[in-house]
Amino acid sequence: MKIRMHPSIILEKLISSFVFILLIAYYIISQMIGELSTENIQNTASTLLSFGLGIYIIGTIVIIILLLIFTIIFLISWKNTYLSFNNDSLIIEKGKLFKRVTTIHLTDIATINIKRNILEKILGTSNLKIDLNTNEETYNGKLVFKNEKAKEIKNEILSRMGKEVIKEEEEIKSVVEYTTKDVIRHMLLSTNLVSLLILITVAVIIISMTFLMDKQSSIVFMIIPTLIIIIPIILEYIKSFLSYYNFKCTRENDHIKLSYGALTTYKFSLPIKKINAVIINQTLQAKLLGYYLIEVVNAGIKAEEDEKTIISLYVKEKEKNIIIDNILTEYQNDIKVNNGTKNTLKHYLTAKTLWIIISIIACPYTHYLSLLLIPLVLLIAYIQYKTRKIGSNDNMIVISNGILNKKTTYTKYSNIEIIKCKQKIFSKLFNTRSLQINVVGPMANSTFISGLFKKETIENIIKNY
Repeated sequence: MKIRMHPSIILEKLISSFVFILLIAYYIISQMIGELSTENIQNTASTLLSFGLGIYIIGTIVIIILLLIFTIIFLISWKNTYLSFNNDSLIIEKGKLFKRVTTIHLTDIATINIKRNILEKILGTSNLKIDLNTNEETYNGKLVFKNEKAKEIKNEILSRMGKEVIKEEEEIKSVVEYTTKDVIRHMLLSTNLVSLLILITVAVIIISMTFLMDKQSSIVFMIIPTLIIIIPIILEYIKSFLSYYNFKCTRENDHIKLSYGALTTYKFSLPIKKINAVIINQTLQAKLLGYYLIEVVNAGIKAEEDEKTIISLYVKEKEKNIIIDNILTEYQNDIKVNNGTKNTLKHYLTAKTLWIIISIIACPYTHYLSLLLIPLVLLIAYIQYKTRKIGSNDNMIVISNGILNKKTTYTKYSNIEIIKCKQKIFSKLFNTRSLQINVVGPMANSTFISGLFKKETIENIIKNY
């Protein structure tokens, strides 16, 4: 039996197309105006006012024609897109003349979840998200169905996979309750403080430079760059708040249940066995205030934009322990992490000193500046030695890195795909090595590299593997 998507997918695509047409129109008009002189702009404005209604009608007709063309294309695409099953696979067919058939083996499916944006909530539809064990995309498109139909298809897939079907979509009772205040705090603590300070510095420089200009020029020079800097920051804060509003996370048997989002709602069910690493993150401001963010690296739920699957907002240590005890019980441990040896510190200092010498030789005219940087560079080497730690037991490896932003990664031996002992320039001289671990997950999050430690320490960890 072939199942066709809900026709609301056509409306979704038309709205996106309409926004795209408006952006292109705005770009063309702004380019045309940018090439005109002040006098020509005034003449053009007068002409536009004279023929304003006619131009408006022509523009509207052009947009309507384009939308009609898009509608026909989307309608044909919708009519020729089907979802069906055979014994062990899910099949997605798309196209008539240029037909494309995507076959997904049921054994490759990690999770089946539901995502709803604001339009889908209004129309009573759901976007069925099928994620694979390797996090690779096999179908580049949305699978939109009526809410009940989406649940029916989800249960059909679960049933064919030999898993328990979901009778009702129950409200998640979160292990830790998050308020609006917690969401705002998470939004602020997630900010990359270094990037924010750089942007503030640029803004201050721009404002300072305006005092050297005449009044009219200074207003334009100050306002436009400042808005370019400030607006993206504000939009990012708004996006973060809306994304994680009403955040809930709990555990049911061997699955983690996640729900969050104001305009677009995400509801996920993540099998514990698909988690390949747990990361405790702290930005600089979070570290100073004693807050922690818990993230998992997994096969399954595909990273949305930042390639992260978080199972908590920023929380205090008490709440962090509650989450680990109730949700990530398999990652409970008392592993002690340690710094490297004195040879490790000597390695860092030697490596940093080498780069200073190279910079002095390469740029003799800036050697005074390089000499002034020596204390700072050597201080960084010492902080690297103090902040990079490692620990392990028979079951798990813990790697801790970070000078400003701290990241502590917990990885089970059973989840590691590749483990390497890495050697650097002065490793033989100081008997030091670093550890590299690869697990299945989003590309940006699936490789973890430790700092430098005694060769025997790294080799003993690898022997346990």
